[in-house]
Amino acid sequence: MRLHTRGPFPALVAGLLAVSLVAGPAGAEEPRVGEQRKVTLRAVFFAQGPDGAFGGFSPFTVRYTRTKGKDFRVGFSEDEVAGTGDQWRAAGWNAATVATLLLGAPLKGVRVDFDVTGRIDGPSAGALMTVGLLALIRGDKIRKDVTMTGTINPDGTVGPVGGIPFKVDGARKAKAKRMLIPVGQRNAPILDDETVDVFEVGRRRGVRIGEVADIYEVYKAFTGKALPRPKAPGKVALSDRAYRDIRSRVQERLAEFRSTASEYTGLDPAVQELVGGIAGQAAESAQRAEDLSEQGLQAGAYTEALLAQAFITAALKAGRSVQVLLTEGFDPFAAQIRASAAIDQKVEALAGRLKNFRPKTVSDAATLINAYGNAVDAISVASYASSLLDQASNASSEEELITSAVLAAVFYELAGTVVEGTKDIYEVGRGLGGAKLRKDIDMKAGAAFFRKAAEANLTAFDTLIIEPQAEQAGLSSSAAQQRFAGVDFEYALTQSSLGVLQGALDDYFGDAKTAGYAKLGAAVTLYTRSAGLLSKYYSLAQLDENLEVVGISNERALTAALDLGESQVRRGVGVLRAKKVAPTLVVAAYESAGVDREGDASDKLDALGAYLGAYVTSRVLAYLGGFQTAGLR
Repeated sequence: MRLHTRGPFPALVAGLLAVSLVAGPAGAEEPRVGEQRKVTLRAVFFAQGPDGAFGGFSPFTVRYTRTKGKDFRVGFSEDEVAGTGDQWRAAGWNAATVATLLLGAPLKGVRVDFDVTGRIDGPSAGALMTVGLLALIRGDKIRKDVTMTGTINPDGTVGPVGGIPFKVDGARKAKAKRMLIPVGQRNAPILDDETVDVFEVGRRRGVRIGEVADIYEVYKAFTGKALPRPKAPGKVALSDRAYRDIRSRVQERLAEFRSTASEYTGLDPAVQELVGGIAGQAAESAQRAEDLSEQGLQAGAYTEALLAQAFITAALKAGRSVQVLLTEGFDPFAAQIRASAAIDQKVEALAGRLKNFRPKTVSDAATLINAYGNAVDAISVASYASSLLDQASNASSEEELITSAVLAAVFYELAGTVVEGTKDIYEVGRGLGGAKLRKDIDMKAGAAFFRKAAEANLTAFDTLIIEPQAEQAGLSSSAAQQRFAGVDFEYALTQSSLGVLQGALDDYFGDAKTAGYAKLGAAVTLYTRSAGLLSKYYSLAQLDENLEVVGISNERALTAALDLGESQVRRGVGVLRAKKVAPTLVVAAYESAGVDREGDASDKLDALGAYLGAYVTSRVLAYLGGFQTAGLR
C-alpha cells in the first residue's frame, strides 16, 4: 500500500481549511430573499436501444430561490418513477457547491431545485447544471442554441464523459447549433475499437463542436459574458517576517528528523524492512524540504519538514512495537501499540488547549478550525488503525497477520504525530492580526453545507469507481470499499472521517464553546479530500490491475486543471492579502504543488489536490471575513 504523503492531514498538506457562513449578498445581481429564478436547459445523452446506441436529450429546469431558512437545500423532482439516479443527484450537489464558492454566494437561506423530464442519470450534465446556476445567481441570460456534455469537477474544471459522437445527435434533436465537449475528447470512441473526429461528426449533423477546459470557458460560451474573477498578484510569497520565522522552524524540524532517523537506523534490520516504506517517504519529504528551503520557498519547506518528522517518528515507534510482535507474539504487540498511541488522551489534551482559545481575527479562526480538523484526522487515523488491528487478529495466514499488524502500528503512531504537529501549526497561525471576524458566523450551517457536498462526492465516487470495481471483481460494494481503502489511504481516511463526523465528534468536543469550529473543520476537510479523490480517479488517472496510478488518461485536461488550480490560488491569495490576512499555509500548499506538478503522474495528481485544498482555503477564509465577493462584482 502506498501512503500519499501530500494528502492525509489538512494542516500538513493543504493548509488552513476554514469557513464562515453568513447569508450576505453575493453581488449586485444576487436574488432577493423570496425571489425565485429559473432556466430550462437540455441535457444530451446516449443510450442503448434494440438497434444499437443512439443519442437524445432531456430538458430539465434549474430553480434558484433565496429563502428565510437557515439551511442550504438541493431538491430533485421527476415526472417518471426513478427518472433520476444517484449520479444525477451527486452532480446536482456538486454543481450547487461549485457555483456557490465561485461567486461567494450565501451558504444558507438557499434552495436549488432540478426538475427533470423523462429519465436520465449519470454525471455528464454536471457542467451544464453549474453554468445554469451561475447564470441564475448573476442574473445573466443563457443562450438557447448552445448545449454541452461534461462533468463538473470541484475545482471548476470540466471532466470527461462517454458516448460523445452519439450525443451530437442529441444536440441536433435539441436544435442546438453548438455543443461543448471536455478538452482532449475530440477523438472519441464510437465502437470498442474505433474512434471518430467529433468535430467532423458535428459538421455533418449541422452542430458546431468546441472543446472547453473549465467553467469559465463554458460560461462565456453560454452567456457571452466573462465570469468574474479576482485579480492575481504578481508574486505569491511570504512576508520577510514570516519568511524568517518559518525558515527557522524548518531547520528545527529537519534537525529533529535527523535525530529521529539516527535512532531508527538502530532498529533490527528485519524490522526496518517491514516499516521501511514509511521511513523512505520520510526521507523523501526531508529532501524536498531542504530543496525548497534552498530555493527560498520556506512555506512549502515547512510543510515537507513537518511531514518528514511525522513519518520518521511513526516509523521509529511502530518499529519498536513490531519488534515486540516478532519476539513476543501478537497479543503483547496489540496491547503495546494501543497503549503507546493513547490517542484519546492526546486528542483530549489538545482539545482542552483549543477550548480556551477565543479567535478575534480571520487568521485566528482559521488556525482554530485547522487545529480541530487535524484532531479529527488523528481520531480517524486511529480508527482505521484499530480496524487493521482487528483484521490482523482474524488473519488466516502469517503473512496477512504481519502486513495488517505493521500497518496498524504505523497508523496508530501517525495519529499521535498528527496531534503533535498540530501544536506547532497552532503556534504559527494564531495572533497574526488582519481582518476581523464577522460577528454573524453560523458554524452549524457551514458544517452542514460542506458535509452534504462531501457526501455527494462520496456517493458519486462509489457509483463511478467502487461499484464498477466490485462488479468486475465479483465483490460486494462493502468488500470493494475495503479493497480500495487498502490501496489508497486517502480513501480509507475519508471513510473513517465521515464516520467520526456523523457520530463520535460530540464525544470529544461536544462540551466546548468552540465545538462549532470542530464540526466545520471536519466537514471542510472531508469535502476537499473527497473532491480530490473524485477528480483523481474518475477524471484523470490511469490505473493498473492493483489500482495504482500508472499514468494520466488526458494530458491536456490535466495541464488545464493544474493551470486553473494555480491561477485560482494566486487570485485567492491576492484577495486575502488585500484584507491583511496572512495566508502562510495557503502559500505552503502553493509552493509544494509547484514542485509536485513537475514530477510523475502521481505527483501531478498530488499537486492538483494541493491546489484544490488551497483554493478552497482562500475562498472560505474570505467568507470568514465577510469579503467573499471581493473581486467578483
